[in-house]
Amino acid sequence: MMIFIPLLTPLQALAQPRVVTLPFRSVDSFILVDAKIDGTPVRLLVDTGANKTILNAKSFSRAEMHVTKPVNRGAGIVGNALRLRVDLEIAHQFMFSQHVSVMDLEELSRRFGIQFDGLLGQDILNQFHSVCIDYKNHVIELER
Repeated sequence: MMIFIPLLTPLQALAQPRVVTLPFRSVDSFILVDAKIDGTPVRLLVDTGANKTILNAKSFSRAEMHVTKPVNRGAGIVGNALRLRVDLEIAHQFMFSQHVSVMDLEELSRRFGIQFDGLLGQDILNQFHSVCIDYKNHVIELER
């Protein structure tokens, strides 16, 4: 008896969508995910309205940075930030040399009433073909 196992060509393998799941927990209506920045575990608040990913200067291990507190301007925050490259691991996916901003987010954390190490913004999320939030199963599906 012969068994045939279909093999995918490299082109077929690339054409198939690859979906990874990122577990999240919600606090009030905020979505928090676990990630790693340069190998250090962090908790990020998913902010689909944020253009950039922002790390809290207090939580960031390369502190000794002089950043100002952001100012609330309407729907967003404005302030001086340090721009750095970091290695980000999210949903066991490594994203090397990503630009992030570093700001003092302590006041924002207090205002929201939750502790987080940064905001996960569109600059990282838009690197995926699609981002689907599955509230029932508490996962975010990221399709490459």
